[in-house]
Formats: sequence, C-alpha cells, structure tokens
Amino acid sequence: MPTIVTSNFPFGCLKKTSYYNTMEKDTYCILSDIIVTPLYKAKCSLETLNLVTTPDPILRDAAIQRFEYTLELAWKTLKRVLQKRGLEAYSPREVFRVAAADQLIQDSAIWIEFIERRNLTSHTYNESTAERVYEVIFRFKQELDTLWQKLLTLK
Repeated sequence: MPTIVTSNFPFGCLKKTSYYNTMEKDTYCILSDIIVTPLYKAKCSLETLNLVTTPDPILRDAAIQRFEYTLELAWKTLKRVLQKRGLEAYSPREVFRVAAADQLIQDSAIWIEFIERRNLTSHTYNESTAERVYEVIFRFKQELDTLWQKLLTLK
C-alpha cells in the first residue's frame, strides 16, 4: 500500500497527494479521490499555444492533437465526478448530457459538437477536416475554463 501525503494545491481547494512507490509523485485530487492532474496538465499545454485565426499547419496540427487528448481527459474526469455523485454515464455523449443536467456544464450540445469534431480527425485526415476541427478549439478553451472553475468548487 502506498503512503499518502496530503497538502494544499495551488488553487486552494484541491488536495496535492503524493503517492510514494508510484511513477507520479504529485497528484492533484478533487472530491477526495478524483485525480485531475492529467486534465490540469493538458489544459495548461493547450493554453501555451498562441492560437490564431489562420495558423500555419504545424500550429494547427499541434492544437488539434492537444484538443483531442484534453477533450478525452475532460469527459473521463466528468464521468468520475458523476459516478462519485451516484450518477451513471458511459459514453462521452451520455456523460455530457448527464453533466449538463447535473449543472456541471452549461450546454451538452457544444460538448457533443467537440466530440463530433474530434471524431473527424480519427477517421481521415485532410486540410478541410483539420480546419473544421481547429475552428472549435477557441470555443473549447472557453468551455474548458468554465468546466475547470466548476470542478474547483465541488465539495
């Protein structure tokens, strides 16, 4: 059994937990045991990109990749929060619908649109598809910020 040490997270409402005997030394949690470190790191990674309306292909592709894995972490984090609240949802679409009903996000439709755009990238790659996906990243960053702030308030 790993030793657990708890202290305050820089945001004040999260716990910083060090699990010794594991690869990850600093793990940030909400609601006692929901690990949000990967989501936080992905969010920061996406924020470091200087998004512009007409990006060069390298910036666009980097932004799309960061969007993909950050979206994946967002829905999986929401799924764990919902489970902790006694609510079941299994697919990303279902998670976003239940999260909206539980007031964790404002609009499930925009999050479902993010999933649809992300799914475009996994089936084929061409310039017009990449541009369509890139377009939603600006809105995604806003929605992700709102979600993050909501997660920080959970008790």
